[in-house]
This record gives sequence, C-alpha cells and structure tokens, in this order.
Amino acid sequence: MSEEKTGGESTPVRHKRGRPSQAKLTEETIAEAALELIDEKGWSALTMNALASKLHVRAPSLYHYIDGQNDLIHLIRRQVVRKIETAQLANMNWEDAILSFGMSYYRAFLQHTNTIGILSVTPIRDPDTFQMYEAFLSVLDREGWNAERSIEILVGLEYLALGSAYEQSASEIMLDAELAEANGAPVLAKFVRARINKEKVVEDTFTQLLADFVAMFRIERERERS
Repeated sequence: MSEEKTGGESTPVRHKRGRPSQAKLTEETIAEAALELIDEKGWSALTMNALASKLHVRAPSLYHYIDGQNDLIHLIRRQVVRKIETAQLANMNWEDAILSFGMSYYRAFLQHTNTIGILSVTPIRDPDTFQMYEAFLSVLDREGWNAERSIEILVGLEYLALGSAYEQSASEIMLDAELAEANGAPVLAKFVRARINKEKVVEDTFTQLLADFVAMFRIERERERS
C-alpha cells in the first residue's frame, strides 16, 4: 500500500494483487504436453494427474477439453501424424510417393517411438490421419493400383517404417558387450564395443528396404503389362 497526496492530505492507494500467470489450456497444448511426457518417460507415465502437473493445472480442468485417455490417444496421434509430409504426393508418381511418404512416416515416428505400441493398435478417429492416408492412397488410385494391392502397399510400408523406427530406439538398450561375451558371442561383443553409428545403420537399412519394397511392386507391374 502507498500514499497519494491530494490537496495536502494523504490518501491510501491500494494496488490489486495479480493472479499467477497460467498457460492457456487448449486441445493443442494438452496434446503437446502429453506427447512430451510420453517421449520423456513412456506411455505408462501418462496419467491425468501427471499431465495436469506438467501443465501446472488441476486434473479436473483437463476434462473441460478431453474426456480422458481415449481422447488423449487420438490427440497424440494427430500430433505425430502432422509431422508426416503429404502435400508433395499429389505431384508424384507411385514409386516416388512410396519413397517420400515412407521416409517421412519413418522420421515422424522416430521422434516419438514411445507412441508406437499404443497408436499401432488403436482404431483411428482423428481427421488428420484419415487425410494422411487419403493423400497417399489417392496417388496409388490415380496410378492404377487396385484397392487390395494399395492397402497391401500401405500396410507393408507402415510395418517397415514403424519397425525400423522402433529398432533404432531399442537396439542400444538390448545389446550389452559384456553380456554378449559372457554368453559365447564374441563377434557380437566386438561389434557392440566398436560403437557403430546405429542411427545411420538403421536409417541406411530402412532406405534400402524401402527401395527394395518399391522394386518388388515395380517388377509385379512390369509382369502384368508384359
């Protein structure tokens, strides 16, 4: 409290106490915080209380924006899928589209490998994911691939991308040089100790598998036309 003089008299002046600032809650901010929590600690750490704590709010506040864990799953999928580039696909042939979409898919999930286990077994509900698939499958449809083969291409591509992304995150944890040596695998132990750049190995392997995947369908198409 301070004093202000008016006509020779001092009048107390009251200053309003401001509320502590708080981040504005939206579906977007909730989804971003949830994804960060999963990236840092794994899906099991994603509870409503933990999410509220990260956002500096009380857990009941979250329910004004989401219904619970199921809503979170769809919002988190949307956040990951938005990193998969599809705008360029409309101007590509089917081979280039598979290579471009596959690499972008792989790199998006590589950033968020802790989401793979849940998202790969949860039915899709968000518009962004439907539109992502639509953009890719529209190329295959335009290029003359039938429905059955198009879905096979899509599913195969997802297996390659998700499996490679998961392998890159898990391989370092799974292999221990000393344990390999103790269990009669000296060559494996030697290679693990060499600290080969596994990120480059996995990405190079994925790139080669992706090229082989395209070649397999190219051969099939050439046989059909011959």
